[in-house]
Amino acid sequence: MASPQFTSYTQWMTPDATVIYPSRGKLLLIAAGCGAFVALGLFLFRQPDQEASMIGIASIIVFGLGLLYPMVRLVRPTPAVILHSSGIFDNASGLSAGFLHWDEISGIYVATIENQRFLAIALKDVDAFLSRQSGFKARLMKMNVGLIGSAVNIPASTLPISLEELIQKIHEKCPGIQVVS
Repeated sequence: MASPQFTSYTQWMTPDATVIYPSRGKLLLIAAGCGAFVALGLFLFRQPDQEASMIGIASIIVFGLGLLYPMVRLVRPTPAVILHSSGIFDNASGLSAGFLHWDEISGIYVATIENQRFLAIALKDVDAFLSRQSGFKARLMKMNVGLIGSAVNIPASTLPISLEELIQKIHEKCPGIQVVS
């Protein structure tokens, strides 16, 4: 049987839930940026210079993979975040956490890496959470703990609302949640 964080998001879409879909405009911008770098990679790949060709291959691979996420989200729209009276369902990135009960969360805060803002969700028991994830995903989330201080991070880059508005909506569902500065 699937663990609770991997259950279908539809069960959390109750009439009292706040459902936030990704911004189509932001997804299109991300897709366009990735597509431009794939095109640049193709151009570099065709150059006679060996080093330029290798950079081109790397660009095609990295940004080609990066292009998959926004394209899938555009073709098959699913909620990025669902705020429910029982907890939060995170489906906002490739490393989404799934469903987290409010009592699993010790606090939330805004984190920034390289001008990218995230809503970081601090967990009471990170190890228990990571044990529910697949091996590769758990390793990537553990790296996030080192980079941002949290295994669960919701990127602002695809949301149609600001992180401050998201925090306000979280407070409406769970007034006792601690916002860490």
